[in-house]
Amino acid sequence: MRRVLLASVAMLGSGGLIGTAVAQAPAGPGRAPMQGQFPYQLGSPPASANNNNNYQAPAIPGPVANPTPGTIVLHINGRVQSELQAAWTDLDQRLNTTTTAGVATPGAVKLSPLALNNYVRLYLGGDAMATNGLRYGAAVEIRQNFNGQLGSNSSSNASGYTSTQTLFIRRAFTYVAGEQWGIVRVGQADGVIGIFDNGVTTSQFTIIGEFNGGDGQNMPGNLAPPFFFLSQAGNEYGGVSATYVSPQIAGFDFGITWKPNQSNGFGISSGNPAIGTFTGAAVGTGLSCSQANSGCPNLSSGPGILDGAKTTNITTVGLRYQGVFGPMGVLAYGAYGFSGTVNYTGLQTPAALGTAAVPGSAFNGKYDGLSYGSGGLALTYAGFTLAGNVIGGRINGQLAPVPQGGSNELAYTIGLKYVTGPITLGVAGEIAWYQGNALMAGISQRRGRGITVGAQYAVAPGFQVAAEYLYNDIQQSGVNLGSGAVGSSANNSLKGQSFVLANQISF
Repeated sequence: MRRVLLASVAMLGSGGLIGTAVAQAPAGPGRAPMQGQFPYQLGSPPASANNNNNYQAPAIPGPVANPTPGTIVLHINGRVQSELQAAWTDLDQRLNTTTTAGVATPGAVKLSPLALNNYVRLYLGGDAMATNGLRYGAAVEIRQNFNGQLGSNSSSNASGYTSTQTLFIRRAFTYVAGEQWGIVRVGQADGVIGIFDNGVTTSQFTIIGEFNGGDGQNMPGNLAPPFFFLSQAGNEYGGVSATYVSPQIAGFDFGITWKPNQSNGFGISSGNPAIGTFTGAAVGTGLSCSQANSGCPNLSSGPGILDGAKTTNITTVGLRYQGVFGPMGVLAYGAYGFSGTVNYTGLQTPAALGTAAVPGSAFNGKYDGLSYGSGGLALTYAGFTLAGNVIGGRINGQLAPVPQGGSNELAYTIGLKYVTGPITLGVAGEIAWYQGNALMAGISQRRGRGITVGAQYAVAPGFQVAAEYLYNDIQQSGVNLGSGAVGSSANNSLKGQSFVLANQISF
């Protein structure tokens, strides 16, 4: 009451000072809600461009309001994450010899294990419904780029470094949907595996990210295995694709995703295609995609040594089941993916292929099309979720094709998560055998392993903290996994571990 009286006195005092004419002037326009002039109740904003309106045939209750006939729901959300990281690998220190005036001097080169990390993500979207019930909309995800400071000897270059950071589009898609016939999404968007799994059977249980390019894998040497299981993986949603998911019938729904290549069609006429070999020697003379040239995104054949590794007509079909049996929730799905590849028309000599250092290599510049199966299962009971996922066939890491004569892939992961109130605890492990370096086809294959344990706590709506420990290693005989050189006995096996403490604010 005292505050009300004080405010009334202040208003009357101001009116007396400025005069009666001003006090009786017509009211001006209302305040702009996006200028921070109104407080709002705390909520749980979307953590991705995917939301409860655009991820399945029916709109379901969730953090984004459901549109009603003749309305549109607009949302601008974001998150900022800050972290303390400590990481150690087999490549974070070495001896380096420098020679001056004919005198060789050995010296140690060592990296600090500590780092402070920070990133920004923005999510924009609109979800509408026509008066006849048709739902439609669009979503955009914007992320932050990071450029290294290698070669800078200045200790006061932080200001200049921030100007090298840019924003880029990670996801961008449109959709139309109807409860009776399904949903169609077109653009840079998650495909069948990403939609069906959504990080559940692949044990992505904290904001740090675990095996899916998680922040704990940001360690010296870039020795983390690829994320084999594709759910929420950039190589699955990065290329422009079209995806259809059917309505759910008796707990089952069906989906199909197709994309002509792993690029955006607007890149067809862009310049400077990526041309080169595994050894760095230039192949081809094209400098632009304004005409047919090696390295262009919509290539069907080419002489560049990397041309044959491009996939075409990438297609995935899948079937999912979601249901409840008494107190147990069940999520299960299976998917099959296949593709063509660009026909390599270049020379097949060891010098041209880069295999001179590995006699007996089966690599000929040509690749088999993708042909793999993937599936996951998650059982949830009393706060516990036991989950597993497996993928195998003609695939090499994350959606890369296998060179002719190369090894098939087999990868699996298993994890256990427990959620009670605001607390999440989890542990997961993975192991995979895959071709790895294509030049070693017919000679050796790569093995990758990892284990992670983490915890997360929801402090308040939109405020989460998490901690995670991660260990992983990779091994492939005949490959220097630090430099990528083949025919080498150095660094054939590398390991690393990290600890990350993170906090995230979503709005």
